[in-house]
Amino acid sequence: MKMKYILTIVFVLGMFTISMAQNESGSIEFERRTYWINIMSKMPWMTQEEIDRDRLTWGKNQGRPQPHILYFDDNKSLYTFVEEENEYGYSWKKDKFMLIRDHKERRSKDYLDLLGKTYIVEDDLPKRKWKILNEIREVAGYLCMKAETIDPIKDQTVIAWFTNQIPVMGGPEGYDGLPGMILALNMNDGDVTIEATKVTFKAEDKDLPLPKKFKGKNITRREYNEKVAKWIKESIEGRKNPYWQVRY
Repeated sequence: MKMKYILTIVFVLGMFTISMAQNESGSIEFERRTYWINIMSKMPWMTQEEIDRDRLTWGKNQGRPQPHILYFDDNKSLYTFVEEENEYGYSWKKDKFMLIRDHKERRSKDYLDLLGKTYIVEDDLPKRKWKILNEIREVAGYLCMKAETIDPIKDQTVIAWFTNQIPVMGGPEGYDGLPGMILALNMNDGDVTIEATKVTFKAEDKDLPLPKKFKGKNITRREYNEKVAKWIKESIEGRKNPYWQVRY
């Protein structure tokens, strides 16, 4: 316990002495895992018998890793999925999903699909209230500290693990605002987990791989969040899992 306390103090003090310029540009590979039985078990209409049956039938198939990648430099980041090929060499067409963050200007630009439509959500960065906790762990070879916030739209607790060894205030799934890069997320007590598997630094600065053109309807973050909240409410009232259509 004493050693853990000392390490925590060292970690916190290190936040004020970040000077690792070579660690300000590169890419981070993530694995995103969704545990659908856990999500379904929290739906208000599900009985214990239904939960047990689903867990017995589908439990072994949940949590398949989905590869994602985050590109970053000292000011900006871009997070998206990685195209996967099946055993026959074909790749599945996925929904549009790209989260761009300008941490210096505190602006965001999200390019994503929602309920069959493509939106461009360009706005100020979401403001999150983080609580930094007295816990540390290793992620992808980096010493990370624990922090906690609340997703007000989905009413979920989100746990983040961040490192000051990468002095960029970014992270996966659009999360940011901590004094270092977020390398792992745990959403709603393990319903979805995202964890870094590999960090690669670039020898020279290069532009982020932004698309040449965005096609979609421009809306504000408030308008987008209202659409998500309305869909979740109506789906639950209709005894349907809203997260088949909305990213958890």
